[in-house]
Amino acid sequence: MFFEIFVILVLKTGVSLGKYNVGVLYDLSEWSLQDLPNINVSVPTNNVTPYQYYLDGSDVFNITRKVCDLSGTEILGFITFTSCNKGLILSNHASSLNLPHVLVTKEEKPCILSSSQPTLSILTDCRLLNGAFLSIASHKNWKAVNIIYDDSYDEYCIQYLVDQFSSAAIFSTTFLLSNDSDIEASLSSTERGKETVIFTALNVNKTIDTILKASSFEMFSRQYFWVFSIDPNLLWDIHEPDALQNGNVLTVSRNIAHKMDSSLSDIILSDVIMAYRHSLQLMLSYNSSYSIGTYDCDSNRPTPGGSQLHQSLLQTSLQEILGTSSWTSAGSWDNTIYIHSCQAGQNVTFSEVATYNYLDGFRVQDDRLFKNLFKDFGNRTLTVVSWTSTPFTIRGLKGNNSIYYYGFCYDIFNEFAKVFNFRYVTIDSVDGTYGGPTANGTNGTGMVGMVMRGEADIGVGPFTVTASRETVIDFLTPFQEEGVGIIMKTVDQKADQMFRMFLPFQSTSWIATGMSIVVTGFILSIVSRLSPYTRDADKPIHQNVWLAFGAFFGQMGGDSTPTSASGKVVLGIWWMCTILILELYTANLAAYLTIPPAKSPIKNLEQLAASSDYKPLVKTGSNLDFLFKRAKGGLYKQIREKMEDMPVIKTTEAGYDLVKTGKYAYMTDVSQLTYKVLKDCQSMLVAEETFNKAGLSFIIREDAEFKTAFNLHMITMIEAGLIAKFRSKWWPLGSECDALSSKKSATELQIDSMAGIFIVYGAFTGLAILAFVAEILFAYYIYPFLRHKRIQSAEKIALNDSS
Repeated sequence: MFFEIFVILVLKTGVSLGKYNVGVLYDLSEWSLQDLPNINVSVPTNNVTPYQYYLDGSDVFNITRKVCDLSGTEILGFITFTSCNKGLILSNHASSLNLPHVLVTKEEKPCILSSSQPTLSILTDCRLLNGAFLSIASHKNWKAVNIIYDDSYDEYCIQYLVDQFSSAAIFSTTFLLSNDSDIEASLSSTERGKETVIFTALNVNKTIDTILKASSFEMFSRQYFWVFSIDPNLLWDIHEPDALQNGNVLTVSRNIAHKMDSSLSDIILSDVIMAYRHSLQLMLSYNSSYSIGTYDCDSNRPTPGGSQLHQSLLQTSLQEILGTSSWTSAGSWDNTIYIHSCQAGQNVTFSEVATYNYLDGFRVQDDRLFKNLFKDFGNRTLTVVSWTSTPFTIRGLKGNNSIYYYGFCYDIFNEFAKVFNFRYVTIDSVDGTYGGPTANGTNGTGMVGMVMRGEADIGVGPFTVTASRETVIDFLTPFQEEGVGIIMKTVDQKADQMFRMFLPFQSTSWIATGMSIVVTGFILSIVSRLSPYTRDADKPIHQNVWLAFGAFFGQMGGDSTPTSASGKVVLGIWWMCTILILELYTANLAAYLTIPPAKSPIKNLEQLAASSDYKPLVKTGSNLDFLFKRAKGGLYKQIREKMEDMPVIKTTEAGYDLVKTGKYAYMTDVSQLTYKVLKDCQSMLVAEETFNKAGLSFIIREDAEFKTAFNLHMITMIEAGLIAKFRSKWWPLGSECDALSSKKSATELQIDSMAGIFIVYGAFTGLAILAFVAEILFAYYIYPFLRHKRIQSAEKIALNDSS
């Protein structure tokens, strides 16, 4: 049957409505008796006269005839509780009579009504809820969502929601719960990521079961974002409130069911009758003689005042029980969707954070949806723990002997204080160490333990990001990546100072230069001997070697050059080489004479492990201390063995003091060592290589509510170049040593820097004197003696021959 049973009620609405009535039609094939409103409870008037008809629903014209029978009464309009398809037929009938008509349906599938018909609708249309879902996802810029639903949400609605997400470039994965066993499987199959977003469209019981199961899976942590389609008041008595109050949870609802103990149909009927009353009062206020008039179905004569009352209804909000809701210009019910956020606290509490309707769209109260997500501290005072690590954190004393810290890390931290509206007080590390977790992981030492136990809110300093520390505390986004350097005392270079003029070239370079002179001399000699255009004086080897040697120092002239063309080519190429060599030597010599080069006795960790002159040092309780102490083998174990009698080092300055003794090599973040060398380059230097690179960051307690906000701001400062600006303040491009050297001129060289030249000159002068003495001895003593002997031998031979 098309219509099974209709109950037609004519409602006399009392004094406000005068003699007017409102007809109420129920379709018992769509609405059960339990779902229908209680007339005696719902209607806000005592003048209710029910009319009951038993109709044959096979003939729609018979039904409309019964409606026409009401023409003897000036009826304002009527309300129909039926399906969408049957409502469309009644809409056509209402249009022909020019009577206002309110259609109420339970279907989730959208019911499209013609805007030309005088029909208003109160529909549980899922498009409104889907619009709220889409608005939330778009506001949060989510790129992927999971949707868990059951048969209480129509398949058309889910497909419509998926299409909306797809149009907004949001990937969605759907899970249908057909029974309770599907909850665990659906939760396990959700697409996980940095942010896991889950929307639910479930009935009340399955929603609560899902919450309890997700709690057992620990799915209410910071990475999960939940949007439940449920009245938040139904979650007040949930058995596990901690799961919700610690998580990011939103509820989306129409906020109707909890306002009365009666059924939804009671609420709707009562508010619609009141809307008719208010609309009529509005019409009478403008025209006291207003009348909707009568209509005649037989002559097809519509009511004269029905269209005016329809327009008045469009402007009348349903404010009594349904809450502030109205109709759109097309006649659809524009109910407000209320969005609530769970808040952290001792009890599960929800607060309204946003609304959604067709007229106003999506409205967020303070640009925050999830109340558990951090915004700022509201001028709260935080406790910050630090320990001196120049220039990252530098400890100072105020006039009242209270401590304060400044430095590179505090330049960064003060930016956080400005943006997130908080003040802070600083305290020292409880034991003067950075610290780490204990062996059983239940506690921690140093500043790590203080933050872990809640004695401090934040640890500010160059904390090295390690896996062991992260088991008990959380790190913010690292502000820089850092390696470990080795600093040691500079080698006493006074022994090399006198011969610094030879330092521009290494010994291999000097040997190669000397061999080049000899080789060039041999080549010249060979060319001279084989060339037919060479003088006899150019042929001796010693003559050509001396020529190459003289050319190297620019000492040439007269007939010293070869006469043959081939010899001149060889010598010309040698001239070009000598010019380049001498220019390189001259340029490098200037730097070596004005700025003494630092010699590093240790270049890397391997040389430190093998050195017998230096003992390794690290700050007690630091990450390096734990790293070497826990080493089971290899290079780190060798360092640990050399550290067995290491003194306790609580500050970096204490490490520098031991380094100055010349017996220790101190290891810490290379930035700290670079800063020290910039200030004191005369007595300390840093090894060429670093090791154990890791990020440096601040520490906070696990799952701190401000972690995400702080991380985003740290990234913003890095991208904006603010961190680099702070770094250039503490690590300038020029050091104090550069400043000192720039003030010196080339004439300020001390005598000891030039002594090597005179020593070499004296040595070669002495060699020349020896050569001179040898020549004198040879010419006046040895040669005459040898000549006399040779003459005697010749005379003896001649005498023997004559005899």
